[in-house]
Amino acid sequence: MKIELKLTLNNIKKNKKRTSFTTISIMMCSILIFLTTMLVSSVKNGIKELSEKEYNDYHIILRDLNSEDFNKIKDKEYIEKIYIQEDSNKNLKRVDKNYDINTNQEKMNLYIKYKNVKEVCKYSNDILQTLNISNDILLSSKNKCEFNQKLLTIYGIIDVEIATENYNPKCIARVNYSYVIELMITIMLIAISVLFIIILYNAFLITINERKKEYAVLNSIGGTEAQILKMILLEGCIMGIIGICVGGVISILEANIILKLLNNILESTGYYFKLIIDIKYIILSLGIIIFNIFISSIIPIVKASTTSVMQNIRNNKQIKHKNNTIMERILAIEGKIAIKNIKRNKSKYVIITILLVICMTSYIVVSTYIQYEKETAKIVNKYDSDAKLIIDSTQNINYKKILNDYENKTGDKIEYIEYKLTGITVLVEPNQAVLTDNAVTYDDGNKGMHMVLIGLNDETYKNYIEKLNANYGDNIIYNNVTEILEGQDLIYTNNQALKTKCDLNLSLIATYQDNENEINRFKKIDNGNLDGNFVIVDENIAGFRELQTKYFSPIIFTNMKKYNEIEKINSNYKSNDGYEIEKWIVSDFDEISVKIKCKNIINFSNYIDNVVKKQNIGIYAEYYSLENQEKIIYIKIIQFILNIIVVAIVIIGIISTINIINASLCERKQEFKVLDIVGATEENINKIVIYECIYMFIKSLIITSILSIPILYLIINYMKNIIILDKILIPFGNISLFILGLFIISLIIFLYATKFIKKEINYGRKQ
Repeated sequence: MKIELKLTLNNIKKNKKRTSFTTISIMMCSILIFLTTMLVSSVKNGIKELSEKEYNDYHIILRDLNSEDFNKIKDKEYIEKIYIQEDSNKNLKRVDKNYDINTNQEKMNLYIKYKNVKEVCKYSNDILQTLNISNDILLSSKNKCEFNQKLLTIYGIIDVEIATENYNPKCIARVNYSYVIELMITIMLIAISVLFIIILYNAFLITINERKKEYAVLNSIGGTEAQILKMILLEGCIMGIIGICVGGVISILEANIILKLLNNILESTGYYFKLIIDIKYIILSLGIIIFNIFISSIIPIVKASTTSVMQNIRNNKQIKHKNNTIMERILAIEGKIAIKNIKRNKSKYVIITILLVICMTSYIVVSTYIQYEKETAKIVNKYDSDAKLIIDSTQNINYKKILNDYENKTGDKIEYIEYKLTGITVLVEPNQAVLTDNAVTYDDGNKGMHMVLIGLNDETYKNYIEKLNANYGDNIIYNNVTEILEGQDLIYTNNQALKTKCDLNLSLIATYQDNENEINRFKKIDNGNLDGNFVIVDENIAGFRELQTKYFSPIIFTNMKKYNEIEKINSNYKSNDGYEIEKWIVSDFDEISVKIKCKNIINFSNYIDNVVKKQNIGIYAEYYSLENQEKIIYIKIIQFILNIIVVAIVIIGIISTINIINASLCERKQEFKVLDIVGATEENINKIVIYECIYMFIKSLIITSILSIPILYLIINYMKNIIILDKILIPFGNISLFILGLFIISLIIFLYATKFIKKEINYGRKQ
């Protein structure tokens, strides 16, 4: 065995404590890097296995296209795959741009996968423009353009749809976390690497500084700089190999635990991730770790190998004397000594300050961001139900059986309301019963008003009138009309539409335009079906909250029998003079609507989509709370990941602080002995250490405040684009508790480190 290796092993045995701290620092940083890359590889592979299966990896569906449409888009460079379905009853088949399509093919469905999923909206807009698909075309065919919502959600692109902008269709995503997650991973690896270098640099520096005298002695008896350099490198390699190997094993165990917790969060989505150890990511991790160890160790190693013998033996630095600061003048003697000590050991205490600043800033930023994200999920939206199913009445679909099967399969209890809806225009008598001119039409001093007519299934109707102490057959009018304030879009005010105390009479009327006189006219077409008692209320029935701002008119709730009679007249009436009734709300087909309330809308949406696809039945679904539940899941995942990062940073910071403080106080043994000789008590020494801790912590807190304020300002400004709040949501209570906890831990570390110094002082007294 060569002499350098023997001496290296002897040094490691002699300085077990310092070697342990350095090895633990390498191990902790290795765990963070291995853990990050393993989780990324596991999630990516899991997504491919679970979602990106052949024939299920498409991003967008375009229906009812012809051969000319196919030829227009097949050469788009951003398209990775095209699946074609020549008939709705046939299976998909994959084709390429050279596929010779039948020119007689009138209708086909295309399932398209893009090369970059994050650009799904950009590419979809280009396709809409290329195919010249207008709003009218999309309105006439609800399924003309659809997205693979489940797959896109996994990538963080939530609630993708075709909306209208400047009268043109445009693809938008309500929430897009795809860039956030990718950015988080990149920032996380950079932050870990910077932290890694700072911590290891300091650990190597402390280790090498403590052995300067040993290196000087070796130098004096003939040891060369190359031999000393070899010894230090060997020691670093041994600690690095141990730290990396142990860190790798622990990171595998931790990755399994984290994935298990992640799977619990994602349970409702039906996705499950298992640990995948990808050799590419392992090599990447090793490369980052070795590079960081090299960068953090090279400067201390070169310093140690090139410093002169006399400098190493003396092991001192020139101390610059400065004028006393204000704090040194006003503090007690222990405080003055503490500040002098911090100045003399500036390099070590700077590292501790940096670690404290990183810990506090990370927690403040993370906790504030999560608080705002949670608030976006808490905001009450305009819906008080989870979904709406629109069922084609002509197909005789037994939707109740479908819902019962779902309940039996999942145990998720479903509450539902069956109803029908149409728009009607009524004559209001007397005129003075009308309190607002919103949705009112005039004819020779008479007032006609638009209303929404909703027919409820018998059970729901009975429960509603029972709650209102009304009688069967009564018509319930929800009287609050939402109006847009003049000149200000999307700012609403609620007004009552009709007088509550009035002998109200409503008659169904047909409205038409009198072009000769340039006025609206109307004609009574029914004088009996709206007869009866009207119960005017300000409280809407549960499940129909969105109608308050959708139609800007009063809503009449009645039983299904009366609804069918009114709707029949409303649909079929044609006057003798050729004027047809003006249909206010147009329905595409004869439909039944069902409002759904359930516990897990994600499971429900997956179930309904599968049923519709397998049975090819006429059920169209709108999911009101799906976006919110998916967003909550993503917030939980982001919170989970960020909390892991903060905990890891705090643990690494604590271990590194213990290492630094212990080394610093050990170097000052002689100073403490001198203080003991001149009469300093244990209480005085404790006070000095406490002052050091307080001074350094206050300094870190000031720096943290300066750094955090602009970052918090950016977060709050960014979140203002998503939610409008009249209060600041920074969790001051949690932040205060975290900072207090961190201070207590720091104080304990300082006081614990002096315990060994005091033992040596007491031992010296006995001698």
